[in-house]
Amino acid sequence: MTSADNVIVAVLVLGFILWRQLQPREVREDSPYRLMLVLGVVGVADLIGFAGDHHVSPLAWALVVGSLAVGAGFGVMRGVTVHVWRRNGVLVRQGNAITVLLWAIALAVHLLVDHAIDGADSQATGLGSTALLLYLGVALAAQRFATLSRARSAVPA
Repeated sequence: MTSADNVIVAVLVLGFILWRQLQPREVREDSPYRLMLVLGVVGVADLIGFAGDHHVSPLAWALVVGSLAVGAGFGVMRGVTVHVWRRNGVLVRQGNAITVLLWAIALAVHLLVDHAIDGADSQATGLGSTALLLYLGVALAAQRFATLSRARSAVPA
């Protein structure tokens, strides 16, 4: 996919994610990371394709890895804000305005890192936007991990 395609897909995925964050949703405890795995695999494939077409400096790669780490950190923070409860024995979760605010801050940081990559390595322009799907996968997985950890200790089955 091109960088512009990645941005369009990521915006659509993000809109879907934010909408789902605010809805009471059952959590599939048997396979809680399926969506994150799909996003991660597609994101890694996009990065491999980008790296095959561009010379990317170690600094640009380090900035991407740093952005992923920040995304995971914000994911854990969001996981703390999500309400969890059981309804008829099924785990349910629902985010709130703070959850969405943390998404906005995390994405702003990712966009700043993308801008820093463009400034640090002209050959890597577009690397950050290419990494968006991987970023969303990592951020969602960290949030789900934190949410499930809280739920398993505070909301017995």
